[in-house]
Amino acid sequence: MSTFQVGDIVVGSNSWLNSMIGYGGQPGVLIHSGMYSAIIHLFIIKEDITLMNEYVDKLDLKDKNEKLKVGDLVVLKDEVIKYLRISGAGTIISRTIIRTSDFDGDWTNDIIHAFLVFFPEMDYEYTIPCNCLRLFSPVKID
Repeated sequence: MSTFQVGDIVVGSNSWLNSMIGYGGQPGVLIHSGMYSAIIHLFIIKEDITLMNEYVDKLDLKDKNEKLKVGDLVVLKDEVIKYLRISGAGTIISRTIIRTSDFDGDWTNDIIHAFLVFFPEMDYEYTIPCNCLRLFSPVKID
């Protein structure tokens, strides 16, 4: 059985296979997970690839100690920032969820917890999964 769920940020784990299919090893978001294979949407080239589950690794972006809340100044985590063109720090405006659908367009029960974040440098609001953000500067209490 698959240990992945829709919305996970994943990468191909086999460099030889990645080069054979012309996939550069960049992360993508899991858009479908089956018993034996997964479909991954690659951010950079805007294409979908299918890989066997044994050749897919989930990026661990969770920080156990960090609890983000509305009003926090945040940036994208280093694992994500090198693939997205969102610059500067942003302010969390609200909590939200990202709902997923299957191939027929029907809503599924899978949800991704996210924040609506305003980035003043870009003058735009983005919906970003919670585990892709970190505090801009940790709070120090002396």
